[in-house]
Amino acid sequence: MSRRLPTLAAAGAAILLAVRLASRQAAKRFTTPDPVETRFLTPWELGIEYEDIVFHTADGLEISGWWLGRTDAKRTIIVLAGHNAARHHVLGISSALHRAGANALLFDNRGRGTSEGEKVSLGHYERLDASAAVEYAMRREPNLPLGMMGFSMGGAVALMAAARDERIEAVVADSAFASQSRLIKYHFRQYVGPFAPAIFRLAKGALHYDIHEVEPGNDVGKISPRPVMFIHGELDTVTDPDDSIAMHKAAGEPKELWIVKGAGHVDAYFQNRKEYSRRVAAFFEEHLDL
Repeated sequence: MSRRLPTLAAAGAAILLAVRLASRQAAKRFTTPDPVETRFLTPWELGIEYEDIVFHTADGLEISGWWLGRTDAKRTIIVLAGHNAARHHVLGISSALHRAGANALLFDNRGRGTSEGEKVSLGHYERLDASAAVEYAMRREPNLPLGMMGFSMGGAVALMAAARDERIEAVVADSAFASQSRLIKYHFRQYVGPFAPAIFRLAKGALHYDIHEVEPGNDVGKISPRPVMFIHGELDTVTDPDDSIAMHKAAGEPKELWIVKGAGHVDAYFQNRKEYSRRVAAFFEEHLDL
């Protein structure tokens, strides 16, 4: 017997073990909440009156949020944070929309901040959080038009939510992905090269949800005739700008596409806060005016 056979067998076993460990680590990364942050800005620092609120999801979790209300509000906008993110991450644009005449509802995704939940996902379960936010907003202000805005995963969730709920009358999706499965495969190829297909198959099996159910690219055509606006930084290496371009093409009218030169992932707001806030507020004002 060749001495090389045991060596090759040992090498193969080591590679298989490495692939299994990598797949488990990848699945854990997508589903484990980040540590709770305790130091962040609130609407108080911005001089905005607000309420601490809670609402409940269809699967029984209590979600914590802020309601930035106005007695003269002309619309309500729900703002969704990205993967493993919390309400304070979207306070900037929320406060700008509030100044522009809207009630703003922002909340901690499940498993983040003070919201309940021991597991997160990449848009699958967060759809329940968004739906619960819609129910809260409609109970709170049933006579006001409702819009939704989201960043990265939040943008993907906003598109899927609007496709299923006609009460969402306008959508802005910043840095959204079109397909969770393609997104994960892309990042696996970047980090593990030829082992990506095997790690993807094992990681997919280790998740507690079906990633193929998170395909906002398949949903955008269902939103029309309600308007949708896509925003993406041209230098984004986390979610592909081509996803927003493709979804814009697939969406019905009315629709807008803004590819921001020199901007990375969810970076367009920080590149020019004033212009970004003006354009987004104008979009909602045009399409959600009473």
